[in-house]
Amino acid sequence: MFEKKFRKFIIYFYLLCCAFSIFMAFLQSLFENPIPNLSLMGFIVFNLFNYFTKFIFIFIAIIITRKYIINKVPIVWSILIHTSFSILLTFYSSIIILSYEKYLLDFNTAINMHAILDHFTYGSNFNFFVYFTLITILYAYYYFDKQQGQKLVHSKLKAQLLDSKLKALQSQILPHFLFNSLNDISSLIEIDTERSQDAIVDLSDLLRMTLRLKNTKLYSLKEEILLLNKYISIEKLRFDEKISFKLDLKNEVLTYKVPPLILQPIVENSIKHGFSYNHDVLNILISIRREKDWLVFYIENDGEPIKNNGINYGNGISNVVERMETLYDRNYTFKMENNPKGGVLTIIKIPISKDHFSTIN
Repeated sequence: MFEKKFRKFIIYFYLLCCAFSIFMAFLQSLFENPIPNLSLMGFIVFNLFNYFTKFIFIFIAIIITRKYIINKVPIVWSILIHTSFSILLTFYSSIIILSYEKYLLDFNTAINMHAILDHFTYGSNFNFFVYFTLITILYAYYYFDKQQGQKLVHSKLKAQLLDSKLKALQSQILPHFLFNSLNDISSLIEIDTERSQDAIVDLSDLLRMTLRLKNTKLYSLKEEILLLNKYISIEKLRFDEKISFKLDLKNEVLTYKVPPLILQPIVENSIKHGFSYNHDVLNILISIRREKDWLVFYIENDGEPIKNNGINYGNGISNVVERMETLYDRNYTFKMENNPKGGVLTIIKIPISKDHFSTIN
């Protein structure tokens, strides 16, 4: 229960108190009331013996304290026992001092109850202070250690819960993504068989890439862009010249880590809601920037704006938001709004930290 370093601290604390007490007693004997028969060596030997035997008392008290803590003995009983021990310690100290004065210093000292009580009153402050300070430190250390242990367990359970939630969300987004890609290809088959074959090849590549994402919380932005480009290739085959994509970023951001499939649902949503009777051509611009400690995504399209009744997030976008909530605990930004230039603008901001860097092989 009590670590080696803590046990050392207790011993050093006691030794410091003893050394200070011996030093002050020695000064007092020299300057206030010089003792003719006082021998420096005798004084040191006596005090070492005195405080060593006191330490045995305190060592026993530490063992009792440890036992009481483990067995969860009520605090009232602990206080009573420790008070009794501190009184015994003080009585013992009084008897030792009287014996020292009578037999070693040849003082005319009477060893009786009255003399013992006088010394008891004189020495009780220091003995009580040292004893109860040590015991208080023991209890404080135990409760602090217990609290830290509970925090660690809570932290581990929370991490396991978040990990399970993230895996569940991840397992939802992959089938959703693949299902929609298959729908796109099936509609393409009716239009152009040759282009649909190319789309199937791209889908095969997508399948291989997404199979690796099963237990992946974060991966490099480069991997996200590669996956997105495969999806874009399928959409280009489907819509031909009616759709265009532009990616604007610097190579330095490619090593940052991002949640898998953070961009694809946004692009998919842009295509799904961007085309309309008044918008038969769609241009999508994806800009990625590092802004201080943030990685910021701007996904713009010049298609149909958001209606007055607001945004109705689909499964894909809701999944992206939930995963960011799980990973970043509100320390992120997701905003979808009408673009003043026309169309819709989506902004995603996620924090950059040491854990969000990835080495690209």
